[in-house]
Amino acid sequence: MSQRQDIEAKLALYDELNGILGAMRSFALAELKRIGRRETAQQQVMDTLAKALQDLSAFLPAAAVSRLTAKNRMNDIWVLLGSTRGFCGSFNEDVIRVWREQAQPGNPAILVGERLQGLPGDDDSVCIAGAESGLDASAAIDRILDAVAGLRLDDPAEFGIIVCVRDEHAARCQRLWPLLSCMPESAGYPPLTLVPPMEVAAGVAEHYLYHSLLALLLCSIRVENHMRLMQMENALRHLDEGYEDLQRRRNRLRQEEIVQEIELMAGRRH
Repeated sequence: MSQRQDIEAKLALYDELNGILGAMRSFALAELKRIGRRETAQQQVMDTLAKALQDLSAFLPAAAVSRLTAKNRMNDIWVLLGSTRGFCGSFNEDVIRVWREQAQPGNPAILVGERLQGLPGDDDSVCIAGAESGLDASAAIDRILDAVAGLRLDDPAEFGIIVCVRDEHAARCQRLWPLLSCMPESAGYPPLTLVPPMEVAAGVAEHYLYHSLLALLLCSIRVENHMRLMQMENALRHLDEGYEDLQRRRNRLRQEEIVQEIELMAGRRH
């Protein structure tokens, strides 16, 4: 195969790669738009639940608002939100690093997302499937809560939940359970309820935990797709640069071939 034929084959491969990366870029961009609308609605849900918790703060169960102690920290369950697909830079490595830096020895961990599994430090962790998009985020939250319930069966003592998530700036951890013990009490009279207020408060606290997890997962999916979008744009830019360089080399070789053909034809005439 001549040099020009070799370059032609590489150019064809570049065309295929450009199509694949362009499709992945479009998918990430579309998901970013969908997840943005979903996060806006989720924030409204969180605001409503926060007001309900404030009104019912006097009736919350003790386990939901217990103060943190060294013993409580030993029973923390860590939830690590990773990605289900690759091409998102250091997304998963950042989450693992923060977890290893801040978790107490012996704290159980739940790894959410196939790409997070198999990284160093997760040998004794519970691995569950993540969410590919905002459409299946709720199903992923159900799996997380089922895994938490399974870990509590092994150790029914008071527990905490800490989520490690990658946001726009860096990986960070956020405690979701127990709720803040300094939660302000309602300034007015407690709401009238058809069932005992302690039962209502416990239900609202569970909903708040569920939707707090969902809000963090949506944030994780958005950041994952944003990082993937940046990766795809960088890759496409490098492909374009490589494609242009190959085109110049192909044109130069073609010009050399034309010159050689002209010289050959001129030699035959003489």
